[in-house]
Amino acid sequence: MTQKKVQPARILMVEDDEDDVLFTQRAMEKGNIWNQLDVVRNGQQALDYLHHEHDYADPAAYPRPDLILLDLNLPGIDGREFLKRMSADPDLKNIPVAITSTSDYERDIEFGRAHGVQHYLIKPIQVDNLLQVFTTLPGFCLVFNKVIE
Repeated sequence: MTQKKVQPARILMVEDDEDDVLFTQRAMEKGNIWNQLDVVRNGQQALDYLHHEHDYADPAAYPRPDLILLDLNLPGIDGREFLKRMSADPDLKNIPVAITSTSDYERDIEFGRAHGVQHYLIKPIQVDNLLQVFTTLPGFCLVFNKVIE
């Protein structure tokens, strides 16, 4: 019998507010979710990460994420512009995105839908919301307990 090693899903969070990053990390810890969470601070850094450019040139250190948690209100290239560029890129458009926002404006929700986003989370992010997003992603592997070797 051949054993297949399953890699835990990697999550890229595009967020400029350190408090929101900490709330998300705490929600993951509270849910006992130990997946890798990488954080970039704006849309340009996210594009660099996804294209393995500049500070993120090493694909082994910065592999393709299985999910992107995207804030809409970012400095520089904001979440809307990032999403437009990502959804127009054939190499990136199939990466699942969950918008994270403090607003529940219908125009923001519709903008996300128009660009293939299926999940919209209101901040601060709660563990139940994360689990709902994670469990709907095909092939997404959650790590519920951290194994210490």
